[in-house]
Order: sequence, then structure tokens, then C-alpha cells
Amino acid sequence: MVPSSQKWEKPPIIFIKVNVDATMAVGIMVFSVITQDWEGFLLGGCASVKGNHMSVEWVELDALIEGITMDRSYIFDKIIFKSDCVSLVNRFRKNHVGITILGHKIKDTRGMLEIFISAEVNWIDRNRNKVADSLCNLALSNHCNLTFDMEYRSDIHDCIILDSL
Repeated sequence: MVPSSQKWEKPPIIFIKVNVDATMAVGIMVFSVITQDWEGFLLGGCASVKGNHMSVEWVELDALIEGITMDRSYIFDKIIFKSDCVSLVNRFRKNHVGITILGHKIKDTRGMLEIFISAEVNWIDRNRNKVADSLCNLALSNHCNLTFDMEYRSDIHDCIILDSL
């Protein structure tokens, strides 16, 4: 068996890829969103400290909602969202409504995707979600919110360059 590459994978041409992640430490939740085009150019991203939440699924869902909101402002219409939270992705991809509050929030979020010509929510291996994970850790260690576009600070650049090595 040949080991798979752990680097960033390009989406199909004219698609935008949005990686989301959530991290929890000492009762503090952080999520991050990173948006890249099919050539690997960073278009923008954010990391946000959320405080206490019931579960990582909720924070991953917040990250997904933030990614959808960001991409609406960029006016992209073909998007692939990637999360390493398999339970959220599975719930999201099922078309029935759960009876939980989270299930209803996922249904509402699924409705937000209707503005795009093409939108998918897929699972990504944690090892291939390094940039989003690094941004979470950066926001967590500095206890700050980060928002950036094509021009960004050197510590954010260090997180992004990890994925190209």
C-alpha cells in the first residue's frame, strides 16, 4: 500500500475549497476557516475564540456557517467545504432532519448552501487539515480572533506554508 500525500489537495478547476476546524482546550473552543482557490492561492480566512460550547460539533458547525458567510461575500458559486469532524459531515450529508437542536441547525445551514450553484460538505482526514488546525492553535495560544484576506501576518503565513512542505 502506498502512503497518501498529507499535503493540500487542489479542488476541481473553478471550485473554491474551504477547510474548517475546531479545537478545544481548557473549556475554550476555537474554530478556523481557510479559503483557497483551485490553484492554491489563499483567498481569506479567520479563527475565532468561542468560549464554552456543548461540543466540538457545534463549533465545527459555527466554522462551517462562517465559511458559508465568507464565501457569500466573495461571490463564489462553486464551493467544496471540508471538515475533519466525521459526525458533523455525516449528519450534514443526510437529508432527513434530526429531532435535536443541532439537527435543526444543520438543516438551516444546509439551506444556506442553496445560493451556490454547487456546494458540497465533505470529510477530510485530520492530517490534511493542517492549516485550519494550525490557525485554531494560533488563535487559542494568543486568545484572539483573526481575520485575514490575501495579505496576512507572518505567523499566519507560517501556518499556511506548513501545508506546502
